[in-house]
Amino acid sequence: MNDFDDIYKEIRREFARQMKLWKKIISRVNKKFGFDFEYEEPAVDLVDKGDKYLIEIDLPGVDKKDIDITLVDHHLKIVALRKIEKEERGENYIVSERAFSGYKRIIPLPEDADENSIKAKYENGVLRIEIRKKPGYEGKKINLE
Repeated sequence: MNDFDDIYKEIRREFARQMKLWKKIISRVNKKFGFDFEYEEPAVDLVDKGDKYLIEIDLPGVDKKDIDITLVDHHLKIVALRKIEKEERGENYIVSERAFSGYKRIIPLPEDADENSIKAKYENGVLRIEIRKKPGYEGKKINLE
């Protein structure tokens, strides 16, 4: 065994340890936000429109009634369940299948986002959320020492 093999083994051990740690952290976050099982995490577009923010999320195959949007600690928690039902019939057989999957995403809001102005609309598989900015918000000044 050479030095390279020793280094490689050490890297693999450290990687395994880090993955175990991240799984614990993810599990704690999921429990905090109320997730019971694994969901897909959809891509999000967050656009600054000047006086407001626009968030767009593709949620294909989701019915509007199965989307839940909640504000938790200045974060948007979005959960969407997708139900797929399929039935096939033939001369001597019947097949009926159901599948459930879902999407989840937690989006931290910018500090100047006005939580009281959030509006959401779902059309053609796309969720659009509009959030106005707080008027006159200039952030927090940090003094140098």
